[in-house]
Amino acid sequence: MDRSLALHLSTLLLLSSAMSFPLRGAAADPNLKIGRYETNTKECSFTGSKQESSACITLQLKGRSASVVAVRLIGHGSTKNSRRQLTFVTLTTQGESPLKCSAGTCRLEAQSWQSAVSSVAEASFNSNGIATGLPKAWAANNGECSLKDRVLRCSALHINGEIYKAEAHF
Repeated sequence: MDRSLALHLSTLLLLSSAMSFPLRGAAADPNLKIGRYETNTKECSFTGSKQESSACITLQLKGRSASVVAVRLIGHGSTKNSRRQLTFVTLTTQGESPLKCSAGTCRLEAQSWQSAVSSVAEASFNSNGIATGLPKAWAANNGECSLKDRVLRCSALHINGEIYKAEAHF
């Protein structure tokens, strides 16, 4: 192989491998609010679009940025091993996310937290984890999620008057 070509290839290989390492700064910040916190609930219920209360067993907080957190409640569906979930997407205008994340895994750092709900979504999955229809999502009016003393409460008003709400003790 020509030495000049070998030198160009080795330089290219070196540059491409250097680009695979994370850069210092925001991309390497261990305090990013991006990731997921999940816990089982002691007591939990939510009211979705059918306006009937459902028990839930799992609470997830998914940090999407320093100010956007999705609050997801997961419960049993209508058939064996099926699941229903209701998600409140929040936008924190005062303060920050209640999460402290590293490499996509988060801890719940805040003792209390409050955030406005921007939208609500719900989905259902069969026993194999396959969606049983298209997920539904709506913009929310006058919605809020709050955390205090290991109790998370969310509520939001749909423009058609339906009220989505949830309460999880963990």
